Amino acid sequence: MAFSVKYSPLFNVNVLHHYFLNKGEQEYSSMTDEEMEIQLETYDINTILTIQPDGETRQKINGHNLVFKKVKTGFVVWTKVTGTDEDEPFISLEDDLAFTFLVQIKDTSFYNYTDLKMENAGKLCYLSNRRLSSEPNSFPLIDKAGGNFHVDEDFILSEKGFEDEMKKLQVSEKMNLLALIRIFIKADNSSLDITNAQDKIPVPAQVFEINFKNRETTWRYIFANNQTVTGGDDVKKENGSSKILITKAEHPLTQSGFISVELGGVELPNPGVRTVKPDIPNNKYYSEIYM
Repeated sequence: MAFSVKYSPLFNVNVLHHYFLNKGEQEYSSMTDEEMEIQLETYDINTILTIQPDGETRQKINGHNLVFKKVKTGFVVWTKVTGTDEDEPFISLEDDLAFTFLVQIKDTSFYNYTDLKMENAGKLCYLSNRRLSSEPNSFPLIDKAGGNFHVDEDFILSEKGFEDEMKKLQVSEKMNLLALIRIFIKADNSSLDITNAQDKIPVPAQVFEINFKNRETTWRYIFANNQTVTGGDDVKKENGSSKILITKAEHPLTQSGFISVELGGVELPNPGVRTVKPDIPNNKYYSEIYM
């Protein structure tokens, strides 16, 4: 008699960064399915962030006949299932079982194009379907795909929460650490549970989605010579200087697409992400372009 080992997805976590998925001023969420597919062709979150289970979770994965697999949009955890029922985990998963995944920054320019306050670099975001006891009831939960969920300062752990979580990690796991993703089998909100009331895997399996918004900046153009500026231009003088012009409005930073900024009927270049200058007291960011 031949036996085959079967695995089914237990849950997915998609991590989407809109610097790479938006196109100029066009939002990824407003694109057609075909346009989304084009943006996803070159997208790979693993070039930006390292996402991996912590040491304790690796042991849990091995002990419960699970498989962690990275994909371009995040990761999937698969479970071995019984031969008679493909929605029943081979090893039962207790309600309080939790899996923790480390999110570590790989791209040194991450904060330049990500809509997070630079002064909070080094603090820890907690993305989970359950709240920690150290955090208030208002602390937000991770959301399902399509829930318009994005990471912001509300997900930063309190000082106590930060200290408690860091004690659990190895030195290498703390390096460049941005966030913890922690998924419980049963959540604070039943809509975020991994298994259903019968402790089986729903079809389709649970999919969580984490969105990072792209930063919007004021674009600062620095010229060698004085420029003539009129009211019809998209830029204005900064502090009365004819050599330093700034956009009248903030514009999003994106890897693809082009945003038209005109001076005297001529389109000015869009900035890269290497020269983002924060004005922290005024909560503003400037992208500098030398002309």
